[in-house]
Amino acid sequence: MGQDQTGNTNPVYRIINTLSNIAGYLSALAIVIATLAITEGVLVRYIFRTPTIWQVELAVYMLMCATFLGSPWVLKEKGHINIQLITSRFSKRTNAVLNLSTSLIAFGFCVLVAWKGWIMWYEAYEGGWVSESLWSVPLVYPYLTIPVGMSLTALQFLVTIHECVQDLRDVNGKMVESVAEE
Repeated sequence: MGQDQTGNTNPVYRIINTLSNIAGYLSALAIVIATLAITEGVLVRYIFRTPTIWQVELAVYMLMCATFLGSPWVLKEKGHINIQLITSRFSKRTNAVLNLSTSLIAFGFCVLVAWKGWIMWYEAYEGGWVSESLWSVPLVYPYLTIPVGMSLTALQFLVTIHECVQDLRDVNGKMVESVAEE
């Protein structure tokens, strides 16, 4: 469990992977909470004929939490959508370069969203922003999931980028060895 996909036992990478695992568990918990809230709202509305005000809003915030906090874990587990129709025809080296390039672009995107997310969270904190619903949730809590999730995803992309560089080194090394054998 302490090793990444390349067998690296770097303590920083172990910490990042552990944080991604924790975020994944929190994401799963958020989905369970959202499901329970919606179920409770439906039961209360249809059995007791009582209107509800908080279940849908809580479910939206929990699904937002699941999305942003689940992202680093999904990246760690290599669970993002990967369409191989075209890339399966590329050489190993081309795929390694493509994986590295897309990981660098995605890392930059995550850093940008995290940076803007921290700014938005701070503005919500300083301004005392609340939702416009009757529940009036302080937005500082749901908004925190955006910068935390994107920061963790950016960190996980650093691990992924390291793995891509290792893959590229391995592919280049094998290419050099095969040329030397000929």
